[in-house]
Amino acid sequence: MAQEQLPDDRNGAAMVSWMPLMVAALSSYGSIAFNYGLALYFLDYRYGFVKRGLLGELFSRVRYIPASHLLAIEYLFLAAAYGLTYAVFRKPIFGTPAERRLLAALLSAPALLPHLGYLISQPDVTLYILVLGCIAILIYAAPAFAAVASCGLCCVALFVHEAFCLMFYPLVAAILLHLCARRRLPWAAGVAHVLIVLAVFAAVIHWGTLKVSPDTLLAEAQARTNVGLQRQVFDVMASTLPQQRALVRRLYSPSVIRVLGLTLLLSLPYFTLLAKLLNGATRAARCGRLQRLSTALLFLCPLSLCAFGHDTTRWIGAMCIDATFFVLYLYLTELPESPVRRNLLNWTSRPSYVPWFVYLVAIGPYGATGLRAAEQLVSTWFGS
Repeated sequence: MAQEQLPDDRNGAAMVSWMPLMVAALSSYGSIAFNYGLALYFLDYRYGFVKRGLLGELFSRVRYIPASHLLAIEYLFLAAAYGLTYAVFRKPIFGTPAERRLLAALLSAPALLPHLGYLISQPDVTLYILVLGCIAILIYAAPAFAAVASCGLCCVALFVHEAFCLMFYPLVAAILLHLCARRRLPWAAGVAHVLIVLAVFAAVIHWGTLKVSPDTLLAEAQARTNVGLQRQVFDVMASTLPQQRALVRRLYSPSVIRVLGLTLLLSLPYFTLLAKLLNGATRAARCGRLQRLSTALLFLCPLSLCAFGHDTTRWIGAMCIDATFFVLYLYLTELPESPVRRNLLNWTSRPSYVPWFVYLVAIGPYGATGLRAAEQLVSTWFGS
């Protein structure tokens, strides 16, 4: 296996290793005008605790943040996300040719690094960084310590954005389930982890409502930057659940529905591939039928957020990230010659690998409300 790479193929192997980063870089954009996520830099705890206020609290001492600085901050977060991805998965990314091909395909897929580059907004990038931190701990640390440390990171993520509970915590829960099923972690520890995270989530939701008028926050925020900020993020902080649901119904406009429908159609092969790799990896890892079913259901949890927001491909992307990272978690925690590794690496040696890779890169990244390719096609067809 170690001799699979020929000396004169080093440049080609390096190209494969850096392909996800290059695809992601091509997907990133520079405009930040009226970016929804930028408002979170100006939402803090000045008027009392509020959900999603942790990021803004970190920047609350900065009196004025111009557009150029905001863009630089966004790219710094994005660079940290890319760098941590390469650090956590460095062994297979720079491993044998088969490993490099596997990681190149999975990390270049619409929901992974290209999605972050295209979205380049808060809070998704920060939540992605935090869940990557959890994965790193769960892969490389002792299970008991990993359970405690990852629980802390998950709680921090809930203060960044409560949607973490349904976006990325299912991945952590699936790993905990796997550790408990393998008897590497006591069931009591896994259950305690889940209960603590759920309790923090409930507390954030209960006590995190806005204490002042959204107009007050918007006026103060607009005085601290020269970028137009969307009021919607502050309105959400002050709205009740029925009001939020009414807003979501209005936001699901015909154009959003068209983009979503085409996104799902274009993404069907991607979903099929992920499901096949996930099923093959869990079967090869000898996960029981109940564990496999529970894991699949956990990874569908992000889709429930479609009822609370029209950012459909943020939730679809989270589902795909969870499934992908669980597959990579199994790969990194199994022995080199294990059935899990053989199953995944065999896929990269099949003739169908190249068409799959071309497809994953060609359809482009997920944005906030649709696949980029779907958004462009709908805009062309309907002129909107």
